[in-house]
Amino acid sequence: MNLTLRHKIFLGYMAMVFFTMVVGGYAIWSLVELNEISTGIILGDASAQERVTKLNDLLLAQNLYEKRALTFRESDAEDAFWNRSREFSSLLSDMTNSQPSLKKSLADISSSHGEYDRLFSDELSLVSSGRMQDADLLSSGRLKNVFNRMMFSLKDVSQKIRDRQNRNITRSYSFGEKALMITIMLSTGSLIFGIFFASFITKYVTTAIERLKAATVSIRSGDFDNLPEITGADELADLAISFKEMSARLKELGEINLDANPLTKLPGNLAIEKELLTRLNETRSFSFCLADLDNFKAFNDRYGYARGSDVIKWMGELLSGIMKEVGINGDFLGHVGGDDFVIICSPEKVQSICSRIIEEFDSGIGQFYDPEDLRKGYIVSVDRNDRPVIVGIMTISVAVVNTDRTVIREPKEVALKVAEIKQYAKTFAKSIYIMDRRRTT
Repeated sequence: MNLTLRHKIFLGYMAMVFFTMVVGGYAIWSLVELNEISTGIILGDASAQERVTKLNDLLLAQNLYEKRALTFRESDAEDAFWNRSREFSSLLSDMTNSQPSLKKSLADISSSHGEYDRLFSDELSLVSSGRMQDADLLSSGRLKNVFNRMMFSLKDVSQKIRDRQNRNITRSYSFGEKALMITIMLSTGSLIFGIFFASFITKYVTTAIERLKAATVSIRSGDFDNLPEITGADELADLAISFKEMSARLKELGEINLDANPLTKLPGNLAIEKELLTRLNETRSFSFCLADLDNFKAFNDRYGYARGSDVIKWMGELLSGIMKEVGINGDFLGHVGGDDFVIICSPEKVQSICSRIIEEFDSGIGQFYDPEDLRKGYIVSVDRNDRPVIVGIMTISVAVVNTDRTVIREPKEVALKVAEIKQYAKTFAKSIYIMDRRRTT
């Protein structure tokens, strides 16, 4: 059959269209598969990792309130402990339902958490009956062991999620590489029938997949900031957006795992304890300062938690600025939680830092009060029996323990000594810092 040039061009064009359709169809299918994998990482693994982080934070909060209930016998600490316990159990139950593959590990954590709550109840009973030594033994013994077991289990669950996440990323990488090779082969076949038309498709699809492959490699290696750009409004652009969203989410989760207070962004309890242990293991002396706001609860009751949060944020910024100006390299600033802040610095600088804190706090705290309350010099709040009480403008108490005068062997000793000094400082109706000048050996 004799074919005219027109027919040959037409058939060649049709063949080029056919191969182009094959290439395009396969590429779209591959991209859809990759998009599903990346979506699973974002909505599945990343979400599960975030929940594990939240469980970890709730458990650390319970441990903190358990220590406060034991040391200071605060009823608020007991209530906070049980509130965090209920949140932990609810979140753990939701995660168990949504993560069948982790059901056994989560069930073990749930069992340990029940034991943890029961031991805390036993501890409260011992405290209420005056058996403080037995309560201390329970806290540092069985209760601590159960807490450590749960923390280890949460780390294990987190590692399993990361392993699953890495498998999905590896699968995405392999799938992208395979899709690239097949696309190149199909594109090469289409070049036989129409170099001009096929080259355009090949260049576009190949470049896009190469970039996606590079993005997969970057994410797999932990680089979340150097993803390639893919512009447009098609599946390739959607997949690029998914990669960026996944990268941003993974980076965010990495930052969440850092021990930082969400309100002030200052290091939290784990970082404080680690810093304290490091200092205790060194031969250099240091000063441990606990800054606590006086009348903060009454302020919250009067103005609400939103304005109270503004005070805490301002306090964090104030302390950060003072440490930069007055402190030296290596000084530490942390946020225990609530209105408690910790400073670890050199004994030579502690008086300058404390004096500056009191000066700037007293001059700046008035901005958070209503003008009429500030003029009066007090606010009206209610006590625990719902009776009106007059409460003065907030002040700050700073308790200081110096290791050049006091022998400290473990963080618990620091907490006990600084708590004792803080209670004494709070007996003064003004901003004050008090140092433990007693020399012990």
